[in-house]
This record gives sequence, C-alpha cells and structure tokens, in this order.
Amino acid sequence: MRTHLGKTFSALILLLAASCGAAPATSEKAAQVERRLVAPYLQGRTVACNELVVEVTPNFHRHVSNPGVDPKRQRFERIERTAQVDKIWTNLRGDEAGWFTVTISEPVDPTDVRAQLGPRTTFKVMNQFTLRVRERGRMALDCQASGPILIVQEPQREPRNVRSFSITDGNVQSR
Repeated sequence: MRTHLGKTFSALILLLAASCGAAPATSEKAAQVERRLVAPYLQGRTVACNELVVEVTPNFHRHVSNPGVDPKRQRFERIERTAQVDKIWTNLRGDEAGWFTVTISEPVDPTDVRAQLGPRTTFKVMNQFTLRVRERGRMALDCQASGPILIVQEPQREPRNVRSFSITDGNVQSR
C-alpha cells in the first residue's frame, strides 16, 4: 500500500513540476504577443480625429490614458454589458476646449513622479472617445479613428489627411 501511495505521490509531483515548467513558456508567449500589440503605438505618431474607439483586454487597460472631464463641456458615461465595459467621453459643445487627448504607450509607474513619458501615440479627439474593455476573446489593443476630419502625423513628416486610420492586431492601416 505504501508503495502504491508513494508512486502516486511521485507521479503527482512530476505532473506538478511539468506544469510549472510549462508556465513560463506560456507567460513568455503572452509577453511576446503583448509586445507585438503595443509596438505600433510606440512610434511617436499623432492622430487628430472626430471619433476614436479603443478596444482592449484588461492587461492593456493601463496602456491607455483616461481623459479628465469638465462637466460644462464634456460628459462621461459607463455602460456595462456581459463581459464588456464601454467608457464613453463626449464633447458636448464641439469646441476645441472640449477636445480629449488620449495617449497609448507603455504604462508608467504611478509612484514615480519623475517618470518621463516614453514613445507613444497621441490622439486629439474632437467629439467622442470610447474605451471598450473586453473580458473575453483574443488579447487586444486595437483602435479605430474616424470622422470627416482625420489627420495623421508620423514623426519627422508632414501631417496628412486620411480617410481611415486603425491599428488592429498589431497592424497599422491608413488610407
């Protein structure tokens, strides 16, 4: 009986050790995907648009800034759905004083008051910004900028008018 329990215990230890050994590979793969999804936002680009929708999974929530709200000029609402939360900022007056600035970058340490902002993408949103946080599905850090006014400025280049701008699954598309 002791031999059988000893073998069972040994087998259990081996299974646990094997599963622990596999965890870093899974974590490393997840870290690689995260780096690939963040990379397009670390280019120093600026985008001016009427509307912006950013869709993230919780692991990227700290990568996206949340604008403040001036109740005289802007409205904030939170809509909860199954496995998803939409946070929506709206410019009520449509004037420049109500525009939102949203950045996507590597998160900074909130306790480091001297932290310098690193490379990032900055969005100047004239009308509405939606931050959609999905609890399920593939890892995501996607954005879609739209509107009749849509201007993209890459580093060291002149601003250009485009019809569409998005970053989906790490791929930048601009037309």
